[in-house]
Amino acid sequence: MKILDKYFFKGFIMPLLYCLIMFYVVYIVADVLGHLDDILRNKVPLNIMAQFYLFFWPLIFIQTAPIAVLLATVYLLSTMNKNNELTAMKASGINIYYAMRPVFITGIIVCLGVFYINENIIPKAYAVVNNIKTDYIESIKKEKETKSIKNVTLYTKTHQMLYAKNFDAAKNKLSEVIILEHDKKQNLRRKIIAGYALWLGDKWRFHNVIIYRFDEEGQPLGKVLTFETKIIKLPEKPSDLMKGELMSMYMNYPQLKTYIGRLKGGDENTIKRLKTDLYFKASLPFISLVMIFLGIPFSLTTVRGGVASSVGISILLGLAYYASIGISLALGKGNVLPPVLAAHLSNVAFFILAIVLIKKAPN
Repeated sequence: MKILDKYFFKGFIMPLLYCLIMFYVVYIVADVLGHLDDILRNKVPLNIMAQFYLFFWPLIFIQTAPIAVLLATVYLLSTMNKNNELTAMKASGINIYYAMRPVFITGIIVCLGVFYINENIIPKAYAVVNNIKTDYIESIKKEKETKSIKNVTLYTKTHQMLYAKNFDAAKNKLSEVIILEHDKKQNLRRKIIAGYALWLGDKWRFHNVIIYRFDEEGQPLGKVLTFETKIIKLPEKPSDLMKGELMSMYMNYPQLKTYIGRLKGGDENTIKRLKTDLYFKASLPFISLVMIFLGIPFSLTTVRGGVASSVGISILLGLAYYASIGISLALGKGNVLPPVLAAHLSNVAFFILAIVLIKKAPN
Protein backbone atom coordinates (compact mmCIF):
# COMPACT_ATOMS: atom_id res chain seq x y z
CA MET A 1 0.00 0.00 0.00
CA LYS A 2 2.86 2.40 0.81
CA ILE A 3 4.22 1.89 -2.71
CA LEU A 4 0.91 2.93 -4.26
CA ASP A 5 0.52 5.83 -1.80
CA LYS A 6 3.87 7.20 -2.99
CA TYR A 7 2.57 7.39 -6.56
CA PHE A 8 -1.16 7.95 -6.03
CA PHE A 9 -1.28 11.75 -5.76
CA LYS A 10 1.33 12.64 -8.38
CA GLY A 11 0.63 9.63 -10.59
CA PHE A 12 -3.17 9.61 -10.53
CA ILE A 13 -4.87 12.62 -8.93
CA MET A 14 -2.67 15.25 -10.60
CA PRO A 15 -2.87 13.70 -14.10
CA LEU A 16 -6.64 13.42 -13.65
CA LEU A 17 -6.92 17.13 -12.82
CA TYR A 18 -4.49 18.09 -15.60
CA CYS A 19 -6.56 16.14 -18.15
CA LEU A 20 -9.84 17.74 -17.05
CA ILE A 21 -8.34 21.24 -17.20
CA MET A 22 -6.66 20.56 -20.55
CA PHE A 23 -9.87 19.21 -22.09
CA TYR A 24 -11.79 22.26 -20.85
CA VAL A 25 -9.25 24.72 -22.25
CA VAL A 26 -8.97 22.88 -25.58
CA TYR A 27 -12.75 22.84 -25.94
CA ILE A 28 -13.06 26.57 -25.24
CA VAL A 29 -10.31 27.44 -27.73
CA ALA A 30 -11.81 25.18 -30.42
CA ASP A 31 -15.33 26.49 -29.82
CA VAL A 32 -14.25 30.15 -29.88
CA LEU A 33 -12.39 29.62 -33.17
CA GLY A 34 -15.38 27.77 -34.60
CA HIS A 35 -17.80 30.59 -33.75
CA LEU A 36 -15.36 33.50 -34.17
CA ASP A 37 -17.18 34.92 -37.20
CA ASP A 38 -20.53 34.90 -35.38
CA ILE A 39 -19.00 36.35 -32.20
CA LEU A 40 -17.37 39.25 -34.06
CA ARG A 41 -20.35 39.86 -36.35
CA ASN A 42 -22.80 40.03 -33.45
CA LYS A 43 -20.32 41.88 -31.17
CA VAL A 44 -20.95 39.51 -28.27
CA PRO A 45 -19.81 41.19 -25.00
CA LEU A 46 -16.93 39.57 -23.13
CA ASN A 47 -19.02 39.13 -19.98
CA ILE A 48 -21.61 37.17 -22.00
CA MET A 49 -18.89 34.95 -23.46
CA ALA A 50 -17.44 34.40 -19.98
CA GLN A 51 -20.89 33.44 -18.70
CA PHE A 52 -21.40 31.11 -21.68
CA TYR A 53 -18.22 29.11 -21.07
CA LEU A 54 -18.62 29.19 -17.29
CA PHE A 55 -21.96 27.42 -17.63
CA PHE A 56 -20.50 25.09 -20.25
CA TRP A 57 -18.06 23.42 -17.85
CA PRO A 58 -20.59 20.85 -16.48
CA LEU A 59 -21.33 19.60 -19.99
CA ILE A 60 -17.63 19.33 -20.78
CA PHE A 61 -16.95 17.58 -17.46
CA ILE A 62 -19.46 14.75 -17.90
CA GLN A 63 -18.18 14.14 -21.44
CA THR A 64 -14.46 14.18 -20.64
CA ALA A 65 -14.30 12.74 -17.10
CA PRO A 66 -14.27 9.10 -18.30
CA ILE A 67 -11.32 9.56 -20.70
CA ALA A 68 -9.47 11.61 -18.02
CA VAL A 69 -9.93 8.76 -15.52
CA LEU A 70 -8.68 6.28 -18.13
CA LEU A 71 -5.53 8.29 -18.85
CA ALA A 72 -4.81 8.80 -15.15
CA THR A 73 -5.16 5.07 -14.47
CA VAL A 74 -2.89 4.11 -17.37
CA TYR A 75 -0.29 6.71 -16.42
CA LEU A 76 -0.22 5.59 -12.76
CA LEU A 77 0.11 1.86 -13.40
CA SER A 78 2.41 2.21 -16.42
CA THR A 79 4.79 4.39 -14.41
CA MET A 80 4.78 1.90 -11.54
CA ASN A 81 5.32 -0.97 -13.97
CA LYS A 82 8.18 0.86 -15.66
CA ASN A 83 9.88 1.40 -12.28
CA ASN A 84 9.32 -2.26 -11.30
CA GLU A 85 7.13 -1.20 -8.39
CA LEU A 86 4.40 -3.64 -9.39
CA THR A 87 6.96 -6.44 -9.39
CA ALA A 88 7.99 -5.42 -5.87
CA MET A 89 4.36 -5.50 -4.75
CA LYS A 90 3.90 -9.01 -6.16
CA ALA A 91 7.14 -10.18 -4.51
CA SER A 92 5.85 -8.84 -1.18
CA GLY A 93 2.65 -10.82 -1.56
CA ILE A 94 0.50 -7.73 -2.06
CA ASN A 95 -2.52 -8.17 -4.31
CA ILE A 96 -2.36 -5.41 -6.93
CA TYR A 97 -6.12 -5.06 -7.25
CA TYR A 98 -6.53 -4.84 -3.49
CA ALA A 99 -3.83 -2.17 -3.35
CA MET A 100 -5.65 -0.21 -6.05
CA ARG A 101 -8.55 0.56 -3.72
CA PRO A 102 -7.78 4.32 -3.74
CA VAL A 103 -8.07 4.33 -7.55
CA PHE A 104 -11.40 2.48 -7.47
CA ILE A 105 -12.70 4.75 -4.71
CA THR A 106 -11.70 7.81 -6.75
CA GLY A 107 -13.48 6.31 -9.75
CA ILE A 108 -16.64 5.82 -7.70
CA ILE A 109 -16.42 9.44 -6.51
CA VAL A 110 -16.13 10.59 -10.12
CA CYS A 111 -19.16 8.45 -11.03
CA LEU A 112 -21.18 10.03 -8.22
CA GLY A 113 -20.00 13.47 -9.32
CA VAL A 114 -21.09 12.82 -12.91
CA PHE A 115 -24.48 11.59 -11.69
CA TYR A 116 -25.03 14.62 -9.42
CA ILE A 117 -23.95 17.14 -12.05
CA ASN A 118 -26.01 15.51 -14.78
CA GLU A 119 -29.12 15.44 -12.60
CA ASN A 120 -28.89 18.77 -10.77
CA ILE A 121 -26.63 21.17 -12.66
CA ILE A 122 -26.80 20.22 -16.35
CA PRO A 123 -30.53 21.07 -16.87
CA LYS A 124 -30.07 24.65 -15.60
CA ALA A 125 -26.65 25.12 -17.21
CA TYR A 126 -27.87 23.84 -20.57
CA ALA A 127 -30.78 26.28 -20.52
CA VAL A 128 -28.41 29.22 -19.93
CA VAL A 129 -25.94 28.03 -22.59
CA ASN A 130 -28.67 27.49 -25.16
CA ASN A 131 -30.24 30.90 -24.47
CA ILE A 132 -26.91 32.71 -24.89
CA LYS A 133 -26.09 30.77 -28.03
CA THR A 134 -29.49 31.56 -29.55
CA ASP A 135 -29.77 35.21 -28.45
CA TYR A 136 -26.17 36.37 -28.89
CA ILE A 137 -23.84 34.03 -30.79
CA GLU A 138 -26.28 32.88 -33.46
CA SER A 139 -28.65 35.85 -33.41
CA ILE A 140 -28.40 36.57 -37.15
CA LYS A 141 -31.53 35.21 -38.82
CA LYS A 142 -30.85 32.33 -41.15
CA GLU A 143 -32.73 31.43 -44.29
CA LYS A 144 -35.84 29.44 -43.50
CA GLU A 145 -35.83 25.83 -44.50
CA THR A 146 -38.88 25.01 -46.55
CA LYS A 147 -39.81 21.76 -44.92
CA SER A 148 -42.30 20.37 -42.45
CA ILE A 149 -41.75 18.34 -39.31
CA LYS A 150 -44.31 15.82 -38.14
CA ASN A 151 -45.14 15.09 -34.49
CA VAL A 152 -43.10 17.84 -32.84
CA THR A 153 -42.58 17.10 -29.15
CA LEU A 154 -40.77 19.64 -27.00
CA TYR A 155 -40.07 20.28 -23.33
CA THR A 156 -39.93 24.07 -23.29
CA LYS A 157 -37.57 26.35 -21.39
CA THR A 158 -40.50 27.35 -19.18
CA HIS A 159 -41.13 23.66 -18.33
CA GLN A 160 -44.21 23.26 -20.51
CA MET A 161 -44.79 20.15 -22.59
CA LEU A 162 -45.65 20.96 -26.19
CA TYR A 163 -46.95 18.61 -28.85
CA ALA A 164 -47.89 19.61 -32.40
CA LYS A 165 -48.98 17.31 -35.17
CA ASN A 166 -47.10 19.36 -37.75
CA PHE A 167 -44.68 22.29 -37.99
CA ASP A 168 -44.52 24.14 -41.31
CA ALA A 169 -41.09 25.82 -41.40
CA ALA A 170 -41.93 27.97 -44.43
CA LYS A 171 -44.98 29.51 -42.76
CA ASN A 172 -43.74 29.22 -39.15
CA LYS A 173 -46.98 27.46 -38.33
CA LEU A 174 -47.79 24.81 -35.74
CA SER A 175 -50.88 22.67 -36.35
CA GLU A 176 -53.06 20.77 -33.86
CA VAL A 177 -51.22 21.95 -30.78
CA ILE A 178 -51.43 20.59 -27.23
CA ILE A 179 -49.62 22.27 -24.31
CA LEU A 180 -49.45 20.81 -20.80
CA GLU A 181 -48.47 23.12 -17.93
CA HIS A 182 -47.42 21.72 -14.54
CA ASP A 183 -46.59 23.22 -11.15
CA LYS A 184 -43.36 22.59 -9.22
CA LYS A 185 -44.79 19.32 -7.88
CA GLN A 186 -45.44 18.16 -11.46
CA ASN A 187 -49.21 18.42 -11.00
CA LEU A 188 -51.12 19.27 -14.18
CA ARG A 189 -52.53 22.81 -13.86
CA ARG A 190 -53.55 23.69 -17.43
CA LYS A 191 -54.14 21.86 -20.68
CA ILE A 192 -54.22 24.06 -23.77
CA ILE A 193 -55.53 22.85 -27.12
CA ALA A 194 -55.28 24.98 -30.26
CA GLY A 195 -56.11 24.45 -33.91
CA TYR A 196 -52.90 26.14 -35.00
CA ALA A 197 -50.32 28.75 -33.93
CA LEU A 198 -48.41 31.35 -35.95
CA TRP A 199 -45.05 32.95 -35.16
CA LEU A 200 -45.32 36.77 -35.21
CA GLY A 201 -41.60 37.48 -35.03
CA ASP A 202 -41.34 37.71 -31.25
CA LYS A 203 -44.25 35.62 -29.93
CA TRP A 204 -46.75 32.90 -30.84
CA ARG A 205 -50.41 33.64 -31.57
CA PHE A 206 -52.69 30.64 -31.07
CA HIS A 207 -56.01 30.20 -32.89
CA ASN A 208 -59.17 28.29 -31.89
CA VAL A 209 -57.93 27.88 -28.34
CA ILE A 210 -59.52 25.73 -25.60
CA ILE A 211 -58.05 25.92 -22.07
CA TYR A 212 -58.79 23.38 -19.31
CA ARG A 213 -57.76 24.25 -15.74
CA PHE A 214 -57.15 21.77 -12.91
CA ASP A 215 -56.79 21.97 -9.13
CA GLU A 216 -54.08 20.30 -7.02
CA GLU A 217 -56.07 17.06 -7.02
CA GLY A 218 -56.18 16.99 -10.80
CA GLN A 219 -59.89 17.77 -10.93
CA PRO A 220 -61.37 20.27 -13.45
CA LEU A 221 -61.40 23.81 -12.09
CA GLY A 222 -64.01 26.33 -13.23
CA LYS A 223 -65.37 26.67 -16.73
CA VAL A 224 -63.60 25.64 -19.89
CA LEU A 225 -62.15 28.78 -21.53
CA THR A 226 -62.33 29.32 -25.28
CA PHE A 227 -60.66 31.97 -27.45
CA GLU A 228 -60.61 32.62 -31.18
CA THR A 229 -57.03 33.94 -30.83
CA LYS A 230 -54.72 34.17 -27.82
CA ILE A 231 -51.07 34.99 -27.18
CA ILE A 232 -49.58 32.20 -25.05
CA LYS A 233 -46.11 32.48 -23.54
CA LEU A 234 -43.82 30.06 -25.33
CA PRO A 235 -40.11 31.03 -25.39
CA GLU A 236 -39.15 28.61 -28.18
CA LYS A 237 -38.62 30.19 -31.58
CA PRO A 238 -39.16 28.43 -34.93
CA SER A 239 -35.41 27.76 -35.07
CA ASP A 240 -35.73 25.76 -31.85
CA LEU A 241 -38.59 23.73 -33.28
CA MET A 242 -36.53 22.97 -36.39
CA LYS A 243 -34.39 20.66 -34.26
CA GLY A 244 -37.36 18.34 -34.07
CA GLU A 245 -36.07 16.95 -30.78
CA LEU A 246 -37.33 17.09 -27.24
CA MET A 247 -34.78 18.99 -25.17
CA SER A 248 -34.25 16.17 -22.68
CA MET A 249 -31.10 17.93 -21.48
CA TYR A 250 -33.41 20.37 -19.68
CA MET A 251 -34.74 17.56 -17.48
CA ASN A 252 -33.32 15.26 -14.83
CA TYR A 253 -34.24 11.58 -14.55
CA PRO A 254 -37.49 11.93 -12.52
CA GLN A 255 -38.75 14.79 -14.71
CA LEU A 256 -38.03 12.93 -17.94
CA LYS A 257 -39.60 9.73 -16.58
CA THR A 258 -42.75 11.65 -15.59
CA TYR A 259 -42.85 13.34 -18.97
CA ILE A 260 -42.59 10.04 -20.86
CA GLY A 261 -45.43 8.65 -18.75
CA ARG A 262 -47.65 11.54 -19.77
CA LEU A 263 -46.86 10.98 -23.46
CA LYS A 264 -48.42 7.50 -23.49
CA GLY A 265 -50.64 7.17 -26.50
CA GLY A 266 -48.55 9.68 -28.41
CA ASP A 267 -45.98 9.17 -31.15
CA GLU A 268 -44.18 5.86 -30.48
CA ASN A 269 -40.94 6.91 -32.18
CA THR A 270 -40.68 9.99 -29.96
CA ILE A 271 -41.35 7.93 -26.84
CA LYS A 272 -38.64 5.40 -27.75
CA ARG A 273 -36.11 8.19 -28.36
CA LEU A 274 -36.93 9.67 -24.98
CA LYS A 275 -36.71 6.31 -23.23
CA THR A 276 -33.25 5.83 -24.71
CA ASP A 277 -32.22 9.21 -23.28
CA LEU A 278 -33.82 8.30 -19.95
CA TYR A 279 -31.97 5.00 -19.55
CA PHE A 280 -28.70 6.58 -20.68
CA LYS A 281 -28.97 9.07 -17.80
CA ALA A 282 -28.68 6.05 -15.49
CA SER A 283 -25.91 4.47 -17.57
CA LEU A 284 -23.74 7.58 -18.01
CA PRO A 285 -22.07 7.68 -14.54
CA PHE A 286 -20.72 4.11 -14.86
CA ILE A 287 -18.63 4.92 -17.93
CA SER A 288 -15.82 6.32 -15.75
CA LEU A 289 -15.66 3.14 -13.67
CA VAL A 290 -15.54 0.93 -16.76
CA MET A 291 -12.72 3.12 -18.11
CA ILE A 292 -10.60 2.31 -15.03
CA PHE A 293 -10.98 -1.41 -15.69
CA LEU A 294 -10.13 -0.86 -19.37
CA GLY A 295 -6.91 0.91 -18.42
CA ILE A 296 -5.59 -1.82 -16.13
CA PRO A 297 -4.58 -4.59 -18.62
CA PHE A 298 -2.60 -2.26 -20.91
CA SER A 299 -0.79 -0.78 -17.91
CA LEU A 300 0.26 -4.20 -16.64
CA THR A 301 1.60 -5.29 -20.03
CA THR A 302 5.09 -4.18 -21.01
CA VAL A 303 4.95 -2.81 -24.53
CA ARG A 304 7.55 -1.20 -26.76
CA GLY A 305 7.42 2.54 -26.14
CA GLY A 306 6.58 2.20 -22.45
CA VAL A 307 4.12 4.63 -20.88
CA ALA A 308 3.50 6.55 -24.11
CA SER A 309 2.48 3.41 -25.98
CA SER A 310 0.18 2.29 -23.17
CA VAL A 311 -1.47 5.71 -23.08
CA GLY A 312 -1.86 5.70 -26.87
CA ILE A 313 -3.45 2.25 -26.96
CA SER A 314 -5.79 3.20 -24.11
CA ILE A 315 -6.86 6.39 -25.89
CA LEU A 316 -7.75 4.39 -28.99
CA LEU A 317 -9.74 1.93 -26.89
CA GLY A 318 -11.45 4.81 -25.07
CA LEU A 319 -12.41 6.42 -28.38
CA ALA A 320 -13.78 3.08 -29.57
CA TYR A 321 -15.83 2.96 -26.36
CA TYR A 322 -17.25 6.42 -27.03
CA ALA A 323 -18.00 5.48 -30.64
CA SER A 324 -19.84 2.34 -29.55
CA ILE A 325 -21.97 4.41 -27.15
CA GLY A 326 -22.94 6.77 -29.97
CA ILE A 327 -23.78 3.90 -32.31
CA SER A 328 -25.76 2.06 -29.64
CA LEU A 329 -27.81 5.16 -28.75
CA ALA A 330 -28.48 5.82 -32.43
CA LEU A 331 -29.74 2.24 -32.85
CA GLY A 332 -31.98 2.70 -29.81
CA LYS A 333 -33.45 5.95 -31.11
CA GLY A 334 -33.86 4.38 -34.53
CA ASN A 335 -35.96 1.51 -33.08
CA VAL A 336 -33.32 -1.09 -33.98
CA LEU A 337 -32.54 -1.91 -30.33
CA PRO A 338 -34.78 -1.72 -27.25
CA PRO A 339 -34.08 1.58 -25.41
CA VAL A 340 -32.81 -0.05 -22.20
CA LEU A 341 -30.41 -2.30 -24.14
CA ALA A 342 -29.16 0.58 -26.29
CA ALA A 343 -28.38 2.66 -23.19
CA HIS A 344 -26.45 -0.05 -21.30
CA LEU A 345 -25.00 -2.24 -24.08
CA SER A 346 -21.64 -0.46 -24.42
CA ASN A 347 -21.01 -0.39 -20.65
CA VAL A 348 -21.72 -4.10 -20.30
CA ALA A 349 -19.75 -5.09 -23.41
CA PHE A 350 -16.64 -3.07 -22.56
CA PHE A 351 -16.73 -4.12 -18.90
CA ILE A 352 -16.71 -7.77 -19.99
CA LEU A 353 -13.90 -6.99 -22.46
CA ALA A 354 -11.90 -5.33 -19.66
CA ILE A 355 -12.32 -8.34 -17.35
CA VAL A 356 -11.20 -10.72 -20.12
CA LEU A 357 -8.13 -8.59 -20.84
CA ILE A 358 -7.27 -8.31 -17.13
CA LYS A 359 -7.36 -12.10 -16.76
CA LYS A 360 -5.01 -12.46 -19.75
CA ALA A 361 -2.65 -9.79 -18.45
CA PRO A 362 0.58 -10.98 -16.75
CA ASN A 363 0.16 -11.46 -12.99
